[in-house]
Amino acid sequence: MQIFVLGESRPDRAAIEAALRLGKFEVVEPEAAAALLPGDGRFLFAAWTLDTATRDLRHAAGRRVDLTSFEYDLLVALLRRPGRALSRAALTAALKGRAWDPFDRSIDTLVARLRKKIDTPGAPSLVRSVRGVGYVLCAPVAPDDT
Repeated sequence: MQIFVLGESRPDRAAIEAALRLGKFEVVEPEAAAALLPGDGRFLFAAWTLDTATRDLRHAAGRRVDLTSFEYDLLVALLRRPGRALSRAALTAALKGRAWDPFDRSIDTLVARLRKKIDTPGAPSLVRSVRGVGYVLCAPVAPDDT
């Protein structure tokens, strides 16, 4: 068995033991955990290009969008698993480094802010809510080799 700790760069042993003792942890499948780690390269989706080396998000029309660190991390997590729902718990653990609480709406707020930046008015949202699960990116994603 392997245990991967997402969140803080180097959590101490006591913090890990306390999380285990208090039940404040989540078991995430290995492929889901890998999808939540930062990626390298460029992603093309809808009319957008995200360069992970420079953290630069540009629209095909040339418009550049500034993203916060959390918005960037959320977008990369969604881009690495297009068409597959990511749970709020997995997103909270990966982005915030803590266990998800059902009353915690920070991920929902973060998704709303990201939607405002990348969605085209009048068009369906690129990030769709999946009731009882989380969020899914509803656009084909291709790596950009240029």
